[in-house]
Amino acid sequence: MEFTEAIEIIKNIVPESSANEYDGIMVKRLEPSNTLDEGRTTKQTHIAISGEQMNMFPYLMADGYFKCDYNDRDEQLKKYFITQIPLYIYKDNVLYLADGEESGISFGDEKSRCVRASIVRSRRKEQADQVQLSLTTIDDPAFVSFRRLLHTGDYLVILKHKEKLVYDCIGIKANDETRGEYNISALNNKFYKLPTNTKVDIKELIEIKNVEIENKKFTVDELGTILKEMYGNAEDKMQVASIHIFGIKYGRNIIENEFKAPDIIKAAGLNESYSTELQKALNIYRCLNKNTYGISISGCDNALEENKESVKRKIGENILLYGVPGAGKSHEIKTKYCDDEKRMERVVFHPDYTYSDFVGQILPRVEKDKDGSDKLKYVFTPGPFTKLLKKAQNDPGKDYYLVIEELNRGNAPAIFGEIFQLLDRKDEEEYPAEEVGESEYGISNYEVAKEVYGDEKHQVRIPSNMFILATMNTADQNVFTLDTAFQRRWNMRQIENNFDKSEHSKDIIAGTKVSWGAFATVINDMVIDINVDMASSEDKRLGTYFAKKKELEAGRFSEKVLKYLWDDAFKMDKTAIFNENCKSLEDVVITYETATSDKLAAVLRVSVYEKMLSKMQQKNTDNNEN
Repeated sequence: MEFTEAIEIIKNIVPESSANEYDGIMVKRLEPSNTLDEGRTTKQTHIAISGEQMNMFPYLMADGYFKCDYNDRDEQLKKYFITQIPLYIYKDNVLYLADGEESGISFGDEKSRCVRASIVRSRRKEQADQVQLSLTTIDDPAFVSFRRLLHTGDYLVILKHKEKLVYDCIGIKANDETRGEYNISALNNKFYKLPTNTKVDIKELIEIKNVEIENKKFTVDELGTILKEMYGNAEDKMQVASIHIFGIKYGRNIIENEFKAPDIIKAAGLNESYSTELQKALNIYRCLNKNTYGISISGCDNALEENKESVKRKIGENILLYGVPGAGKSHEIKTKYCDDEKRMERVVFHPDYTYSDFVGQILPRVEKDKDGSDKLKYVFTPGPFTKLLKKAQNDPGKDYYLVIEELNRGNAPAIFGEIFQLLDRKDEEEYPAEEVGESEYGISNYEVAKEVYGDEKHQVRIPSNMFILATMNTADQNVFTLDTAFQRRWNMRQIENNFDKSEHSKDIIAGTKVSWGAFATVINDMVIDINVDMASSEDKRLGTYFAKKKELEAGRFSEKVLKYLWDDAFKMDKTAIFNENCKSLEDVVITYETATSDKLAAVLRVSVYEKMLSKMQQKNTDNNEN
């Protein structure tokens, strides 16, 4: 069969083909060892080309290029000459091969795409010479994805452009081999060429340069292909290490595109449990990128270099802040931990708050159907815990904070449910540094796992970059108590009610001669003395931020502070603080707001008011001495 006859057969398959475009044709029916199908009995991933078909790549046949003793250097010669060829794949052909499935190959608005495919000249002692097409570890991932569309019995057609080092690649399904006047099988393992010459500068083709990974964008499927090859080619007991190296090497691409570790692991065909290992690697990449531990990523080659200064990374904790009302627990969270609402979820526990509110629940939702009609669906709606867990999991380079106000105002153990188990965190004494701070034990929760990881079977764990901050009053008259098992999973931190450290305490209460700090200090001492036998006495005290500066005005102060003292702090003995003229709360408020002289002197017992003035004088004396 002549070249012109062969090209006619190809034209029946690809009408755009023309005899004037090409000077070489190669057709190969794929054997199992030539495919990337699952379940193959061989580890071979290349397509072996032998015999006259090797002439499809004339630059590899350069006489005299291998200037060394073949017998002595067999192993080196086997893969001595490696290059990559520019090879075009076509959108219509990919759609035909994919048959409605996702190919993982992007063409944009173009009809074709140029990819790089590896070519290896293999010379083996006492065996026939061979050319190997495609090294999946260094091929363009798009070409690897193209190969995954081809299966045993399918045909691979390669067309060489006339007098150019450029190729076209077309796949034909096995059941379509008889399309046209001739059977495509008639061309199998044949090579057809015109008597033309292709001039090639060998020196330009010898070396395969490292791919600039930092600047190249890969799809999830392409990354999966790369990972699969790295894992499959890893040495014994180094498979997990290969996942870590992959995560560090391709970390920037994965993070910038917001790809999820489980999706990449799934695309690689690996066990879902390896998602955790890949996530660890991405965490390491972020740490290296931020120079968190004194080592960093240098340039595009991802080289590691030591830095003299080391920055200690924050480790996720469960922190319970407690103190008297207004002591500044919420202020502590804002100033010491986080004030970025984008990295926070806030919730207030109360007696009617439930597990479903906290974690999530299935709720009805009306959505538009394909035909535009409304359809009722039941979907999982995540609660604040699940929302923040997802954010932290997808962004391991930043810290995220779940803030629970008034923890003991709700039935906390019931609200947490099985999430309770996640509060046990890995510590530095038993676990490696990269694992410290994450949940020691995982739980199974179908809906949460699906929402957070995209895989309902994935074990749910709190990552090391997620903090849980809770607040509660010291001895609040709460509805529920916190049992010992629950409390021991928190780091308890008391917020000191120290007026000396607050500039706010020096503000004078409007219409009086008394500062907020002096007033509150005297009141707090009286609360302790009067209620010494009451377990809840500490919580009756006034916190530093119980009344803010604007609340020191006459109308606001009476309604917030004096009302609190009458109704709560001194409800058992109101005469201990208020004078005999105040028979009711109404008397207190009206007298205070209408007083023309010192407003506090008008409603407080003389002894109490004098203590406040004495405290003011003492403060002034201390300040002068200092």
